[in-house]
Amino acid sequence: MKTEAAVLVELNQPLVIADLELPALKPGQVIVDVAFSGVCHTQLLECRGYRGPDPYLPHCLGHEGSGVVIEISSGVTKVKEGDHVILSWIKGSGANVNSTTYGWAEGIVNA
Repeated sequence: MKTEAAVLVELNQPLVIADLELPALKPGQVIVDVAFSGVCHTQLLECRGYRGPDPYLPHCLGHEGSGVVIEISSGVTKVKEGDHVILSWIKGSGANVNSTTYGWAEGIVNA
C-alpha cells in the first residue's frame, strides 16, 4: 500500500513530500487512514536542529492524530476496520470517547 507523507530528510531544510510504500502488517498492527495529525513545538525545534543531531532521519512528523482504521492484522482485538481512533506516541492508558463525554479507559488502547 502506498501513501503520501511530509518527510523530514535533513535538519534546517524544507520537508519533502514523498510517496511511501507501507510495509506488510505484522501481527498486532493496524493501518489508520490519518485525517488529522499535529506537529508539536518540540518537533518544530527538531526540524530546525535545536535538539541536536537526529539519528532517526529521515522520518515523518506528527505523533498525535486521528483517523479511521482501514486494515488490521492477526491478533488485533481492540479495534476493527471502520473504527474512528485517536493516535499518540505514548504507550499507556488511552482515551475512551463516548458520545459527548470522555474518560480514561481501563486498558491500553492499541491493537
